[in-house]
Amino acid sequence: MSARELSSEVGIREKEVYDHLEHIHKSFHHGGAHLVVIPAECEGCGFVFKKRDRLKKPGKCPVCSSESITAPLFRVEAGKGTDD
Repeated sequence: MSARELSSEVGIREKEVYDHLEHIHKSFHHGGAHLVVIPAECEGCGFVFKKRDRLKKPGKCPVCSSESITAPLFRVEAGKGTDD
């Protein structure tokens, strides 16, 4: 799901979703589960923001300067040895 989809699902602002995702990302590291981030992509040239550490959507593409960028998507995967 995108941050916007999560925002409408749980009834909080999109900015707050990113704050919570940062916390979840750090917390899951210790519990075995992890947050999977499907990176944002430039719709103009296809550049994929694979090495981006920040979870928020980038402002513009470093290759073509387009501001038409897909939002990153997020999902949670359970760690090994869990029942999920």
